[in-house]
Amino acid sequence: MSGGGLILRLIDLVFILLFGFIVISQINTSKMINPPKSTEASAHKDSTAVIIVGVLPNGVYPINDGQTVLPDSTRLQRYLDQEAKKAMAAGLPLGVRIRANWDAPVRYSLAAAQICKDLGLPKGLDVVRTQQK
Repeated sequence: MSGGGLILRLIDLVFILLFGFIVISQINTSKMINPPKSTEASAHKDSTAVIIVGVLPNGVYPINDGQTVLPDSTRLQRYLDQEAKKAMAAGLPLGVRIRANWDAPVRYSLAAAQICKDLGLPKGLDVVRTQQK
């Protein structure tokens, strides 16, 4: 039995060495391929106007980190309508980012989202934990 045990250990050692050589060997079959490059300039710039609308727990909408503060959703609708017209005149697409405070009632966020939907503006909705100023 002692001779058979030695053979098994040697076979295990050979397999370990074999798998070790397989693992560390590098097989490099990659070919150098040069992807095609555009010869034409981009027809449009990748700039987009984005308005950040905050939603506070008391229903106030600060715009772009508090530069403008709108007290209710009707003024928010007027403001976004004016900004959409300005962006359209400038030829820029306009997007709206709605950032609701974590303890703001969802009805204020949904009102802002509905306004964006009515105006045909793409929107994104985030919920953040911030301190009210």
